[in-house]
Amino acid sequence: MLKNELKYIEELLLPTDTLNANTVFKIDIDGQFNLIREAWEKAIFSDSSEHSLVRYFHFHLDGVSKLSDKLHVSNRGSYPEDIEDALLALIDHLRDSYSAYFNLDAPVPVIFHKRLMAQLHSSISVVGKSLQVSKMSFALKTCLLNLLSELTELSDNVRYSFRSLSFLEHIIYQLLSIDLQSDKAEELLVTILSKSDFNHLSFFVYRQNSIRDALVIFSSAQEKLEYLQMEKSKVLSLPELKNTGYDSSWPSLKTMLSTWLQEEVCLAEQALRKDIEIAAENNVPKLPIQTSVAHMACIIRLLFEENVFSTNNLKLIFKCFAGHYQTKRQSSISPGSLSKEFYSIDQHTAARVRDLLQRMVLRLNRNFFPVWLVTGAIILRYPNMC
Repeated sequence: MLKNELKYIEELLLPTDTLNANTVFKIDIDGQFNLIREAWEKAIFSDSSEHSLVRYFHFHLDGVSKLSDKLHVSNRGSYPEDIEDALLALIDHLRDSYSAYFNLDAPVPVIFHKRLMAQLHSSISVVGKSLQVSKMSFALKTCLLNLLSELTELSDNVRYSFRSLSFLEHIIYQLLSIDLQSDKAEELLVTILSKSDFNHLSFFVYRQNSIRDALVIFSSAQEKLEYLQMEKSKVLSLPELKNTGYDSSWPSLKTMLSTWLQEEVCLAEQALRKDIEIAAENNVPKLPIQTSVAHMACIIRLLFEENVFSTNNLKLIFKCFAGHYQTKRQSSISPGSLSKEFYSIDQHTAARVRDLLQRMVLRLNRNFFPVWLVTGAIILRYPNMC
């Protein structure tokens, strides 16, 4: 029959009256904790179901953690100094001997966090100093330095799980093994953190911003789409380790990044389709005309001087004509050649254009003013009648 093995020790360590408090000095602490260990061992070899054992050991881990936190908050100076060590030893025994039933996502007690920080103090100090002078981007350094700062602050507002602390301990040792002064330190560190499933929100935001910054160098929607697809392939190719990661309550870094990248790919595809539609609308073939560039420039000058254009920007006018027309001799006209001819019209060119305009006027008269045309012809033939 599985039961609460902590009940007796809780009554001794959290007495309700002074008489019981005085008995703490008289009890055999080690003996009582050994009895708890023996009870756990018997539970393992009992006929209890796996589900029951999981609940049993989760319950006791939660009980030991709460007991240690209550003792820490009460700050009772009358307790033997070895009680905290005994409680920590119980937690260590649970983790080492019954790892299959150890709840990694349970919040760590303050004394456990405090002990780990004491063990990692020198390592955190070395890593922090190395990060400060490293060549890595400011964004990644800030992400890691803020994380180390939060980690060393013992606060009731920020409680880590056993999983998170174990993960951060692993990352700190990884940082110690990297030459943070090298040019490839950031690339190597990002790979390590990604493979380790560092699904901390600040690192996820760093990865997003890094990809966004890289997109700036691409001018076309096609290039941006190809880059995003490549990054998505890289993320999906990373091995996704089970039962790892910084925070199990969040999706894995791989899931978060691939989902976000898929959204970005969809947006890039929409932008590309829009660019293709606009290009198709603007991709009109050049209109061939039976004049030379010099004649075209002369006509443009006449239209410009008669204020036919609603703009005085000659560069824009030259660019527009060069982009939409081709002459009988030149399939491609440059705005520069139009500008040159515009300012160097000779009498021969002007005469050819005048002849063209006169023929156009005659055509207008013939098509739209036939009476004037007949009257003019009569006058020319019988001048004495006028």
